[in-house]
Amino acid sequence: MEFGWPVMLWALSAAPLLLWAYVRAQHLRARQEVALADPHLLPHLWTRPSAVRRHLPAGFYVAAVALLTLALARPIAAVPLPTNRAALILAIDVSKSMIGEDAKPNRLAAAKAAAEQVLAAVPGSTRVGLLTFSDYAQVLVPPTTERTALREALARLTLQQATGVGSAILESLKALPGRREFFGDRLNIGPAQPGASPPPPPPSGSSPGPLPPAAIILFSDGVSNFGVDPTMVAALAKEGNVRVFGVGVGTIGGSVMQVEGQLVLVPFDPTLLQQLALMTGGQYLDMSHIDDLRRAAQLLGKDIAWERHRTEVTALLTAVAGVLMLTGSAFSLAWFKKVP
Repeated sequence: MEFGWPVMLWALSAAPLLLWAYVRAQHLRARQEVALADPHLLPHLWTRPSAVRRHLPAGFYVAAVALLTLALARPIAAVPLPTNRAALILAIDVSKSMIGEDAKPNRLAAAKAAAEQVLAAVPGSTRVGLLTFSDYAQVLVPPTTERTALREALARLTLQQATGVGSAILESLKALPGRREFFGDRLNIGPAQPGASPPPPPPSGSSPGPLPPAAIILFSDGVSNFGVDPTMVAALAKEGNVRVFGVGVGTIGGSVMQVEGQLVLVPFDPTLLQQLALMTGGQYLDMSHIDDLRRAAQLLGKDIAWERHRTEVTALLTAVAGVLMLTGSAFSLAWFKKVP
């Protein structure tokens, strides 16, 4: 136990002094009784209460004073508290293909609306982060319980260039609690190269068991054409106790749009998202199953565990002292019709 104001520990001497004064008063009372009448006659004058009744109320008061003086030093203890360890990353594709209008009013706007619904569904104690990805991935808001910053960042999303799904998963792993320490240098993966080897295996004895559960919810049209190999990074996600949920934003066949006077096909292909979800134990959903996504987010957002936190317990000690004083007063009133 630590103390925020240790100089006040000297006040603990009040309890033994009070106890000494109480014992001294009892001796003086005994002398007065002897001076009043012969000890053999005293039992005929009044009935002496039992030792428990005589001393218990005072004992409660002395204990209360000890706790109050200890509270003056502002004690700090490692208190076990329930903590939600779960964390989510909302990863939203902001490549140019997200301008497609097969999801109304367009793919990016639909993805932002779906992300808002997920954000509203997860428990308030769940840490949620926001990441965007195009030709590179960027964490806009690290996992936090502060929802205002997330909603403001969502509202500011704009379209950029290519699509790098692998980079999105990689940067999400770096942002999720505990993963950077677990993987170390294994997260330093460059862009995919032909014939590139997978990341090295974890050191012997390492295990994802202690890692808190986490998930990445990818909102994308599914076509990855830049950056890190998504399947390689998905293998790391599975190892790190992270599930990938793919949300396909678009419709089969894609969207045909007129851009600068020409008709352009904006493709949609959910194959990669389905593969990533299957590899990591997640789930693939399309925009017509947002209710299922909300329910999944509610389940993903809860992982309650007891963790020790440094907490000042001054209020707790004061409350216990108050209960002891009230209890001592109640016994004294019941037995002697007075408060000591």
